[in-house]
Amino acid sequence: MTVLSPLLMGFQTCDVGNTDSHPLEDSRTSEQDNTSLVEGRTSVQCGKLPCIDIMFDKISLTIVHEISDTSDVFPLLRVSVDNTQLIIQVLSTKTRVISSSAAVIYYFDSQRNLWEELLHPVEIFLFYRSNFHIQGSEANFHGVPVHIHCRTKELNMSLSELSLDILLFVIGKLNLAGPYSLKSSRILVNRCKVENQTGVNLLCHFFNKQSMKIARKQSTSIVFRYSDLAKQPAENASFSFQLAVPGSFTTFPISLSLLQAQKLAWRARIMSSQDSRTYPGPFVVVDISRESEDGLSVIVSPLIRIHNETKFSMELQFRRPHQKEDEFASLVLKPGDTIDDSMAMFGALHLSGGMKKALTSLSLGNFLLSFRPDTTEGLMNSKSALSAEWSHDLKGGKAVRLSGIFDKLGYKVRKALLNESVKCSFSTAQCSFKSEGSHIDDIHFLIQSIARDVPIVQPNDSKEGFEYSTSPVTLQEQKEIFILPTVKVSNLLQSEIHVILSEMDACSKVGWDNTGNQAIISCGSSVDFYVNPSVIYFTVTLTPYNSSCKPLKSSDWEKKLQRQKSEVHHLDIDLEFGNKDYFASLRLSRGLKGILEATVFTSYALKNDTDFSLYFFAPNRKPLTRHELEELGYSIPPELGALLPPMSTRSWFLKSNKVCLKLLEDSASEASIDLDALSGLTELSLEIEESIGVKSITKLGVSMGPPLSTIVVPSQLVTMVPRYVVANESEGTISIRQYYLQDDTAGNIIVNSKQKITLQLWNAMSKRREFSFFETLIRKHGKANDDALVYIQFRPNEPELSWSGPVCIASLGRFFIKFRKQQSGEVASPEEFAAVHIVEEGSTLVLHYHRPPNINLPYRIENCLHDVSITYYQKDSSEEPEVLGSESSADYVWDDLTLPHKLVVRINDSHSLREINLDKVRGWKPFYKFGQHRGLAYHILSNKRSQMQMSNVELNSMEMVKVGYEVYADGPTRVLRFCEIAKSHKRETVYQSCEKIEMRVPQLTIELLEQGKQGGNEWEASLYTPIVAARLGNFCLDSLFTDQQKYNLINLESLTLEQKWVGAPFAAMLRRHQAGHTEANDCILRIVCVMLSTSSDVTQIQYSSIALQPVALNLDEETLMKVVPFWRTSLSDSVSRQYYFDHFEIQPIKIIANFLPGESYSSYSSAQETLRSFLHSVIKVPPIDNMVVELNGVLVTHALITMRELCIRCAKHYSWYAMRAIYIAKGSPLLPPDFVSMFDDLASSSLDAFFDPSRVLTNLPGLTLGTLKFVSKCIGRKGFSGTKRYFGDLGKSLQTAGSNVLFAAISEISDSVLKGAEASGFNGMVIGFHQGILKLAMEPSLLGTALMEGGPDRKIKLDRSPGVDELYVEGYLQAMLDTLYRQEYLRVRVIDNQVYLKNLPPNNTLIEEIVDRVKGFLVSKALLKGDPSRTSHPLRHLRGESEWKLGPTLLTLCEHLFVSFAIRMLRKQANRFIAGIKWKKDLVGDDQKAITPTTADSPEEDQKVRFIWRMGIGKFVLSGIVAYVDGRLCRCIPNPIARRIVSGFLLTFLDKRSDE
Repeated sequence: MTVLSPLLMGFQTCDVGNTDSHPLEDSRTSEQDNTSLVEGRTSVQCGKLPCIDIMFDKISLTIVHEISDTSDVFPLLRVSVDNTQLIIQVLSTKTRVISSSAAVIYYFDSQRNLWEELLHPVEIFLFYRSNFHIQGSEANFHGVPVHIHCRTKELNMSLSELSLDILLFVIGKLNLAGPYSLKSSRILVNRCKVENQTGVNLLCHFFNKQSMKIARKQSTSIVFRYSDLAKQPAENASFSFQLAVPGSFTTFPISLSLLQAQKLAWRARIMSSQDSRTYPGPFVVVDISRESEDGLSVIVSPLIRIHNETKFSMELQFRRPHQKEDEFASLVLKPGDTIDDSMAMFGALHLSGGMKKALTSLSLGNFLLSFRPDTTEGLMNSKSALSAEWSHDLKGGKAVRLSGIFDKLGYKVRKALLNESVKCSFSTAQCSFKSEGSHIDDIHFLIQSIARDVPIVQPNDSKEGFEYSTSPVTLQEQKEIFILPTVKVSNLLQSEIHVILSEMDACSKVGWDNTGNQAIISCGSSVDFYVNPSVIYFTVTLTPYNSSCKPLKSSDWEKKLQRQKSEVHHLDIDLEFGNKDYFASLRLSRGLKGILEATVFTSYALKNDTDFSLYFFAPNRKPLTRHELEELGYSIPPELGALLPPMSTRSWFLKSNKVCLKLLEDSASEASIDLDALSGLTELSLEIEESIGVKSITKLGVSMGPPLSTIVVPSQLVTMVPRYVVANESEGTISIRQYYLQDDTAGNIIVNSKQKITLQLWNAMSKRREFSFFETLIRKHGKANDDALVYIQFRPNEPELSWSGPVCIASLGRFFIKFRKQQSGEVASPEEFAAVHIVEEGSTLVLHYHRPPNINLPYRIENCLHDVSITYYQKDSSEEPEVLGSESSADYVWDDLTLPHKLVVRINDSHSLREINLDKVRGWKPFYKFGQHRGLAYHILSNKRSQMQMSNVELNSMEMVKVGYEVYADGPTRVLRFCEIAKSHKRETVYQSCEKIEMRVPQLTIELLEQGKQGGNEWEASLYTPIVAARLGNFCLDSLFTDQQKYNLINLESLTLEQKWVGAPFAAMLRRHQAGHTEANDCILRIVCVMLSTSSDVTQIQYSSIALQPVALNLDEETLMKVVPFWRTSLSDSVSRQYYFDHFEIQPIKIIANFLPGESYSSYSSAQETLRSFLHSVIKVPPIDNMVVELNGVLVTHALITMRELCIRCAKHYSWYAMRAIYIAKGSPLLPPDFVSMFDDLASSSLDAFFDPSRVLTNLPGLTLGTLKFVSKCIGRKGFSGTKRYFGDLGKSLQTAGSNVLFAAISEISDSVLKGAEASGFNGMVIGFHQGILKLAMEPSLLGTALMEGGPDRKIKLDRSPGVDELYVEGYLQAMLDTLYRQEYLRVRVIDNQVYLKNLPPNNTLIEEIVDRVKGFLVSKALLKGDPSRTSHPLRHLRGESEWKLGPTLLTLCEHLFVSFAIRMLRKQANRFIAGIKWKKDLVGDDQKAITPTTADSPEEDQKVRFIWRMGIGKFVLSGIVAYVDGRLCRCIPNPIARRIVSGFLLTFLDKRSDE
């Protein structure tokens, strides 16, 4: 519902100037229109153009919500537009509107009855222009060119939890999206929740004449009309309450205002309902607040409460401090019950004397309390009667400092008390047991006291309101007393334990069977103990193994805690069992109420959720045989491992967290897993050797999760489930077999109706896949596992039905299969269809089989031709073709999902065949191609259809032109329709139109705010502090709408997510990564979407692309926890709209990630604790520092999908790669459970690859391919269909391969040219060039090895083995070659007496040089026979023996002097020779270049500039030539001195000297 406020509008006309400087004109504008336009412009220039100037002072739009069953409305949002100015210009050929305004959006904060800013004030400028044509006397608005330009200044939006809820609430109610899971009570805070925490009934009366009765310790809510609250003055919006005992007594009413937050205490008066007598009543504490999630909250509570949270019935005794000991009041408090002063005051009305005074002292807080257990049942066993003594008197719960472990461990106050100034104290109480006058034992209780000060204020009925800040008050202490056990022991082991707690190193006392401080605790349960907290001896026994740990003394724990400088909230202690062969852990901590909680656990528990037994053992231990396991049974000693039967759980007691597992068969293989390295999900494979060459394979899915307990301990549950499960959802029985098996070794698997089975796989010979040359190049980026293991076939148990085509069990989605009916070997139609829905449930892939399919089939074929039949079959399929009669339709499903998704079609038994891509939606297209070759098609068809009768019916040429086909989308079904062009879905053509929309936002800031703590009155303005701020710089939206397409382009120049909260460890959570090759003005985010303008229910998107530049992501756990409260989930269950994407791509995402873990806080909500448990117990994210995370891009073609499904699948895609990055960050060899495809069921093809997004090929729709499209085009389409997945940087591999090819080609040609020049001069150079080209053509393997990132390998056999120096020789050779040649892929291996050189560069000359240098080193070290004239040093001289002598030093110095003198003499002679050459100026054409020196007397300035320019280019070219010649010559000169002279002489030509 919308409400418009009154508008103040002023209309006036005036003359304005021209504001249209760049008009968009239609190409079909007539001459008359041009004349009118010129006249219009002339009038504008003269200043005579009339216009309408409209002014709006204020426009307000309020969105309200109408509450059901009432006529009341509640405000939500308000849009306010101020100072709006509209200038409207209307000409004969165009209309223009220019607007400027200032807008602001408010949301209604009902907690304070105020409007708060959601969108801060912003100036908006809007320009609108439309052109039209004049036809005759009527205006023709067909094909109107429209231009809309919108520009704003900086947009600032602030989102709190309340404003976000209101915004999403409005969106859901308007059916724009959602609805969402919201806290509606915070939005519509016309609801008042009243909670009665007293022990008597509560009667409430409100200002709107509503009343309610609330029972003890109950709560209820009441709804107010918003109009009543808004119009009601503060002094009148009140309520009154009174405590009541039905039929006897009530208190006088106490009136308070609902529109003021207050916290007060007042002593009520009790009135008898029979004789109207009054008595002193209890203190009543009232809290009125709007800070709760329920809106307005009223809590009525007593002043004193005593809780019994033990397992005994407690007898309480109250008396006054100076009262006689025999004057007391006593009562029995059952386990879990509470007594408060309101109950005591009403109960005291029936008493008199000292008992009455004792009970009334409870309300004043001046009392003494003692207690004792009312029964000893279950506490201890005795042959005689036991009696319990009273505890010492508790003086109002006065704080007593605890000793022992209680004092050393830190205690976290419960979250509900954090927002208040509370005092929490602890003490202990002791009760003794006696039997026949003798002391037997003591039991101890923990006493917790929580107190807060509340003001005593008399309720003001003077109609002037309640002034809290100025009223003088007296403080009264409100107190809660809890009687608790001292120790609580929890067992998180998967076995039973026996626990003994005692004050001395003994398990029991003489003469008693049970002291009450020992118990048998089953798995997952807890037991309370009542022991002395100062001294505790702790003993644990594993009852299944009859093994006990050494008794632990609490004084030893205290010594550990004393060494800690900071506060410690928990202490972990190892429990050693056996001969320290296996272990468990004991964690000590203080619970929410201060109890010492002791939890026994192991770091990991193993759960077997499969149908077979699994044996786990340590890697350093030999596994037991099946016979030994059967003898020991399932309770094998923990040091030998753990044997898990189906559907069981065991604790892992061994220290090593590296686990091996196997099946029970002796021939089964072992699989190892590091539990510490496990994050989230992974998969394992277990094999059993059935016979020679035949193996059965069991795939297991492994998941990591927290234990099934509310106790927070560092323990994880590792669950083993079958990776593949088949669920038969149909009514009949089905058979399953694996595809591509050599024989029937595995047999068929029978699955009954509504049954689930684990899929057993077998090794099989796969269908050989053909790889293109490009796929061979990037094959190393593919998967290593064999896809042949994941294809199965289905067949119903009906003899006339055949086997279905193969289904990939590792592809997520919904796949359709068909079963052909066979009768005496002949095919009979129609076929039977079924659907296989593969979903991921944890680490299990479940194949849900439905027959008949539970959704529409993916394809339908319609024949709308008259008296014409259609024959069709799947391309490359061996199945018989299907025939569709005239004017009929049939559903279709692929025979084989691994074959190309193309349909081969023939019309009327003609010789022409046509391949049609059913996945590609297209308009009408003629079926026949003129000039197509029919002979080969007819030959193939005749061989394939030898049993079909060929008719001579042919279509004439005119009918051939009319017959065609189209593919359109009808919901989730693609329809192939054969028809004439007149009956197609082709839309009518209209005049070409153009609508252009531009939007510019220079800066958009969105802040997330959290509500801070308020030190004063909560009714004042809220204190919101920012958490994060998203800043989007230079947001640009360009849209162009035509009759054919809708082009949309979004560019975002900068994106920064800043942390704003105080103490944030990072400046920004998200920002652009400043890589060296990126330009500052590039867009960080670009979104392109080209939509087709169709009237179909399915939105057709021709091209869609999302590209994100590399970003730096800095996450810390504390910031994530602050953002968690803003998470909202959608509750929508409606069917989403179908979209057809002809091309959809998301470019790869490169992230430089940092992650900083954090600590847990008691103030965390359940959602925050869930996220923290997920981070630490499930995926176990390690600290990350500048890690490069590569998220593969996605390219999907011809996809028919809903937007919701597309988002979900993309999220799964990126979550898989995120988990892969976490495994890499932890250095784990594990990977998440693999899948084959995410889009195979909905798209024609898909590509999953990574390359650096900053180096992506520019993609212009319709002009260029782009990187993903280029890779997709290069990959062959033969073999299996499905997603092509590649890991690693594909772009880097392609770049390196291209560099290798270029280097190989240039080096081979240059070698041939040099050899020819040495032999025959210039003619030899030409001949050598031709020979180099011919060599590359005749030996393509040279370029092939270069493409594979390396050349051939070489092997050198040594005369003697280096022995222990093998690694040293290998390392020296590797370092030498890396330094000299810098070949990235060159590797050296030394094994025994062999030296292997791998991945040599693709150049024969360079290979020979490398081999010679390696041989020279080996000869010099006496490892290889060679020329004895060379220096031979045995290996004992390799490691640092000094070789310095005076003779070699002098010889080296003489060599340097000689080389320097020779270079100077050669340079001097060369200068003389060059000076004698006379240069002549050559005349060249415009298309030629020459270096022409200019004479000194030339006065032309342009000749000087031209000469300098030519000289610069010439020097650059000359330097390159000289450097190349130097390198080639020096490589061919064997003498090192001559090589140095030649090199130095050539390089002198490049020196810059001042005299030249």
